Parts: sequence; C-alpha cells; structure tokens
Amino acid sequence: MDGTEKKVNPKKMKYRILVAMLLSFQWMSAQEGMWIPSKLDEVIGDMQSRGLKLQGSDLYAAPASSLKDAVVWFDMGCTGEFVSNQGLIFTNHHCGFDYIQSHSTVENDYLTKGFWAKDFKDEKPCPGLSISIVESIEDVTNEMNAGLNGVLPEERASKLSTLKMQFAKIPALPNGRTWVAEGNGPFGKQWETADGAYSSFIREYNYGTQFFRIVLKTYSDVRWVGAPPSDIGKFGGDTDNWVWPRHTGDFSVFRAYADKNNEPSAYNANNQPYQPKQSLTINIGGVKEGDFSMVYGFPGRTEHFLPSPAVDFMVNDQLPLRIGFRDVAMKVLKERMASSDKVRIQYAAKQSSVANAYIKWKGQLLGLKKFDVVEMRKQEEKELSASVNISPVAVIDSLYREYGAYILANTAYGEFMNVGPELFKTALKMKDFGEMSKSPEWTKGVAEEKWQEMALFYKDFDPITERDLFFEMAPLLVQKVSARLEGQALRDALSEAEDDWGGVLYNLYEESAFMKEANLQALFLKGDFEKIFNDPVYKMALALSDQHKGVVRTKYQTFSAELEKALQDWVTIQTNQKTKAARWCDANSTLRVAYGKVGGSHPKDGVTYDYTTTTDGILQKAATENPDFYIHPALDSLYRNHIFGGYDQQGELHVCYTGSNHTTGGNSGSPALNAKGELVGINFDRSWESTMSDVYFNPSICRNIMVDIRYVLWVIDVYADADRLLGEMKIVK
Repeated sequence: MDGTEKKVNPKKMKYRILVAMLLSFQWMSAQEGMWIPSKLDEVIGDMQSRGLKLQGSDLYAAPASSLKDAVVWFDMGCTGEFVSNQGLIFTNHHCGFDYIQSHSTVENDYLTKGFWAKDFKDEKPCPGLSISIVESIEDVTNEMNAGLNGVLPEERASKLSTLKMQFAKIPALPNGRTWVAEGNGPFGKQWETADGAYSSFIREYNYGTQFFRIVLKTYSDVRWVGAPPSDIGKFGGDTDNWVWPRHTGDFSVFRAYADKNNEPSAYNANNQPYQPKQSLTINIGGVKEGDFSMVYGFPGRTEHFLPSPAVDFMVNDQLPLRIGFRDVAMKVLKERMASSDKVRIQYAAKQSSVANAYIKWKGQLLGLKKFDVVEMRKQEEKELSASVNISPVAVIDSLYREYGAYILANTAYGEFMNVGPELFKTALKMKDFGEMSKSPEWTKGVAEEKWQEMALFYKDFDPITERDLFFEMAPLLVQKVSARLEGQALRDALSEAEDDWGGVLYNLYEESAFMKEANLQALFLKGDFEKIFNDPVYKMALALSDQHKGVVRTKYQTFSAELEKALQDWVTIQTNQKTKAARWCDANSTLRVAYGKVGGSHPKDGVTYDYTTTTDGILQKAATENPDFYIHPALDSLYRNHIFGGYDQQGELHVCYTGSNHTTGGNSGSPALNAKGELVGINFDRSWESTMSDVYFNPSICRNIMVDIRYVLWVIDVYADADRLLGEMKIVK
C-alpha cells in the first residue's frame, strides 16, 4: 500500500457484511455444553429459539414418563436407546463390539459377516452386559454443603462419604421396594435393593462444587439381536477413525429382557422382552443443514475448566507420552492380527480400544496446539485476575511442577500394564486366589468355578502376541521413566540378561506356566500356589506392582486430591464471576442433553466439509483398494444398482451427517434427535478437529458425527432382510 485511503465498492461491502452475518450465524448455531436434564429450565428457552418443538417436561420428567426413559446407559460406558415397546435397543457397533467378538469364532466369524437373530429365541445372551435407566436426578447441593459447612479439611473426605450415603437414601421406591444394602457402584458407595435392580448415589459435579442424587434402574438380561458385517459396521477402520467425511454404519442391536412383571431379572430363558416406559419414534424424512439437532446420552469426561498449567502439561508431556506407547502397541497388534483369523478375532476388541484412544489423542494434541489453547487460557486468566485473586492457578502450576514426574510415571505404568503385555495383570489376580485357597471353603468345586474367570482370559490370548508386546513395550517403559519410579525389576532382568531384551524375553516366558492355559490350570486346580508364586511372570508382575504402589501411586493420589481441591476453588471463582465456562458442568458419565444444528464446517484454509455423506463415497473409497475400505461384492452391487428400498433421498442413500452438538466419549450410541424428539441418527464419533472439545470447544469447527437412521434401517431391512425388527418400531416420515 502507498498510504492512500482505499475506496470500497458498495457491492463488495454489502457482500462482506453478508458473509460476516453468515459466519456469525454459524458460530451462534453451535452450542457448547452438556446440560443436566433436570435443570433444562436454564436453557430450554434457548433450545426452543433454535428450533426445538418440545417442552422441558417432554425431555425430562420424574416419575412421569419422558424422553429420558428411552435413553439407556449401555454397559456403563456407552449410550443406547429403546426403539420399540419390546425392549429393542440401538447403540453403536463399537459399543457392542466386545460382545460381538465374544460370540465370534473362526467358524462363526460374526465380526466379519455380521449376525441377525431370526427370532427371539435366537437372540444371544451377553453375560456381564447391563443397561441402566435413570429414574430421577435431583440437585442436593444445598443439603450437602450445609453438612460440609465448618468441617475441617482433614475431616472432609470422611464427612463427605457419610453425607453421600445419608442423602442418597430416598424415602420411597416403586413397587414397595426398600433399600437393604450399601454397595459399591461405578461412582463409589450407593444404596441398593436386595435384587440390585435399583441403586441410588450422590454424584459430584465440577470437582465437588455441586451434588446430584441419581437413582438408576438396571436390567442385566441383555441379549444381542444383530449387527452388520465389518464392511458396514467398521467401514473405514483406523484410516477413517475420528475423520470426516465418514461412511461407517456404526450400529448394533440388542434387547433388554425382564421377568413376568417387567422387572429386572438375571438371565432366564423364560424372561420376556422388556416394555419400556417410552421408546423413540423413528423419523425417516431425513435431515437438512440448519435443522435443530439434539443428542441425549451419557458423556464420559470433559475438562473444560482446566487452567493453563494443566493444559500445558497435557500438551507438552502427557499426551506425547501416551501416543508414544500406543504407537508401539498399534504396530504389534496390526502385524499379529494379520497373521491369522484366530488372532484377528482374539485381539479385535483390544485393538479397537487401543486405536480409538490413540487416534483421538493425536487429534486432540493437534487441535490444542493449533489453537494455542495454553496461551488462550493464560489470557483468560490474566483478564480474570484484574477483578479477582486467581491464586488457584498458581497452586495448580506448583502441583504440576512438584508431581509432574509421578504423573508421567503413573501414565507410563498404566499404558504398559493395560495396553502392553496382558499376563502381568492376569498374574496379579493369583494373589487373591492364593489367599482364598487357604480357606477351608476352598474346594475342588470352588477352584473349578474360579478358574472360569481365567478361562475367559485365555480364550482371547495368543502367546506370540504377548511376547511381541513385551519385547516392544518393556524397553519403552525403561526409557521413559526413572528407575526410582517404575520398572526396576525390568532393569534387573535386563542386567541379568547382559543388556539383551531377547534374553529377558526368554528368561521370563520360556518356562512360565502362564504361557500355556493347561499348565496353569493344572497348578491352579491342584492348589499349588507356591509354584505359581515362584513363576517368573508372577514374580515380575508383583515386583512391578509393588514398586508402583510403594513409590508412585501414593504420590499420584496426593497430587489428585490436592489438584481437586485447587480446581474446586477455581470453579467456585468462575461460578461467582459467572464466566462462560461456569454455565455448564463437566461431563462425568451422567445423563446429559447437548444441542446445536445439523451442519458442515470449515476446519482449515481451503477446506470446507459438507454435512452429509452418501453411498457414492463408499464406492469411491473402495476403489482405492485400501483394505480398511473393502466391501463385499454383494454390498457393492446394492450400492451400484441403487437398490435402496425407499430409504433414499432423491436417488441417494445418505450414510452419515455432522452437527454442532457438544459430545465426548460415552456419547457413543446416543440418540440423535430432531426438533420433535424423533430419532434421526445415532451418534458415534467426532471429527478429528473436534477431539480437543473435551478441553476446548471451538464452535466453528467442532462437529459430532452421526449415522443417518435411514442407512441403519436400510441395512436391517434391505441388506440383512431382518425386517421382523421393523415391525416393532414406530416409523414416521
């Protein structure tokens, strides 16, 4: 520029104003937050202004029926929804994956080929699987705080535990039931009925600054009804995981069963399909950009209150460490699973779990760096400090400086023990079994019963994979963590083998009874725990565990307790100052509502994403010959010949779509609802650019991914010929 004033063309100015308005609308239509259903009065007006056609009581009411009664906590880690009055449940394929894998063998490879029960009697029991329905959610913050008022810091934990049980015990339960026992649930102590059908507990929100009483009703007879083959349910594999555009039919179908009174019951062949209070109406009219969108589910964990020191440690230390371990595990699992169908089936669930977090963390790291969230938080803290003392941030900074090495050691140990070689965790179970065996009640029958726990492990165990995981991951633990913190036993073994990891591998595994199920079983049933406890695998497992407990775990627990107290103070400051962050509570695996709009995104310069995908994209990806994009010829033919059975939209079968709903892990399988509360999709993922939304939600690019319900029904009806299921559903257009 030469310094002269530039004249602006009026038409160009009008265009710029229009673009600015459109961008502003895009930002406004994205809504950060995961809202507690019983507190929707705080946002119901905003939801309705964005298009919702329902009242708050339609979404949540207790004890009256509402949409909450159609949403279930699936396997205590995902979400599902009732889609018929006979207990039929939709969730994600990856949420049901463990159970699909457990029923699969080389002869009946349901992972690859899929499965659909032809009748109720063919639906497969799933031991260990349960679904829970929220009966009520009540705010008891005032009551809890009154009880905690004046309590000394060192007495707070004990008093908190007492108050939780006091206020968790609601006075009345349906059907004349009563609380009879204090049990341990997923969130700690809880009240339970004699049959375990009902539970009540106090859940802390926002680091203990708010408290809610939650009552759950749990059904433990849940059976697998069907799932598509892998070229639908896992189409795209790791290549497409956390990626948009997406073409994955990520769904599976289960059914809850109940006794003759429609009450929870353990598995019984005479149980009947459960009749829920409410099931979702399915709308096959399709979605379009700008439509109101809502996701109802059980999001796992967000950390949007974390100040700059915590985010800095996450970005520069913890995430890179985790990713490094997963890099190695992924390489081993990929190579071993390619070696045989048996190993592929055995490790399918583990590989899926490892890959899911691995790819997410890589995307999260990329996003947090790209938007320089550390600097962003520093600036927010600086602005806030002008009006209030923000000493909790300084406290948190000092905690990470003091305990950083212990945090990373704890992370590395967790990755090695949980993602790496599997025998060490399994071997540690023998310590408890050994104690049990000293009791006069330990009989041959008891031993055989307890062995079944081990037999389940060995069903999916491959000795070569075990050795490969150890050989690749043990050196990483030694390299990444100081000997004084973790892994001294590995260093001792390496020294004994003259710095040869191959020698360590031989000494550890070659003569170990743990490597062959029959050998360990013989010792176990004979009660020869002395020999088991002298096994090299057991001795290594115990040495690693003892060092971790004695050196790292105590320090990490101290750090966690002090961090929580500092974060309580930090959240209280933000709540008092009414900051944007304080408007909603972090996700904590309890029922929430997220809302926004159906829409695409513009994640980076020169890239614009449409909001929807079709089967044309499946064919385009399949043409690349990437094995993650393989489709069976029969499926290829259906796509190419447009055999869509009326589920298409102007000749195109839509597969997935995106929206601006704020979601996270645990929202997998959540119903994606339209403005009338009708099911139009199933949530299953976020775009890679969105994975940072657990810490920082950017409304311009954060998008959740849903499988279009029309594609789900097409798979069930046209592809699988399982249309008996459609007869149960209420379908509208």
